[in-house]
Amino acid sequence: MTKTSKWIWGLAIALVVLGSVSGGFWYSDKKNNLTDAVVVYAEPQGLEGFTLVNASKQPFSEQDFKDKWSLVFVGYTFCPDICPTTLSDLAQIYPELIAISDKTQVVFVSADPARDTPERLKTYTEYFNPNFIAVTAEHEQLMPAVQQLGLIYGIFDREATNYLVDHSASIALVNPKGQLHASFRPDFDEASEMPLVNGPELVKNFSAIVARWRD
Repeated sequence: MTKTSKWIWGLAIALVVLGSVSGGFWYSDKKNNLTDAVVVYAEPQGLEGFTLVNASKQPFSEQDFKDKWSLVFVGYTFCPDICPTTLSDLAQIYPELIAISDKTQVVFVSADPARDTPERLKTYTEYFNPNFIAVTAEHEQLMPAVQQLGLIYGIFDREATNYLVDHSASIALVNPKGQLHASFRPDFDEASEMPLVNGPELVKNFSAIVARWRD
């Protein structure tokens, strides 16, 4: 892991906590069977001004989150490790997520609009699961949307031929009202220091959140 990547992920976690505190106290509520791997907003944050485009070249706005539970991850198709690993992990637990709520969707937000064309995004996400949604936009529209989700990304060497994009590894959870509801934080592999999705823990936390929502 590069120093820049460590900085990006550290800042992403700080943004989640800061956003949670600004909207009220955040909690990992063991009374509701939640673990420390999830941060839930006491006051869910409304989303607005999303002007993204999906892999079918159709507009994607905050309205596309309504009436669904959305797990949102930011990355890019040229990502060498975190993105394919995370999407693969999400694909593995997707049947369990759908069993908890059949209104669940996974949204992959590309932070690399220059290279991630709609055609490339479609092929990439369909490899993991044909139901996964891919969206992107120019950075002027993309960055504010990503920040509203408590996520972050940065491109520090755009002149390079095969530049890398540093990005947060957390997965944002948007509730059926179209509000940022929680953030699932990754585990870190001790050997590689690479963030990994803990599938069973994410499923457990998601189930508890949905159950609480229904009560």
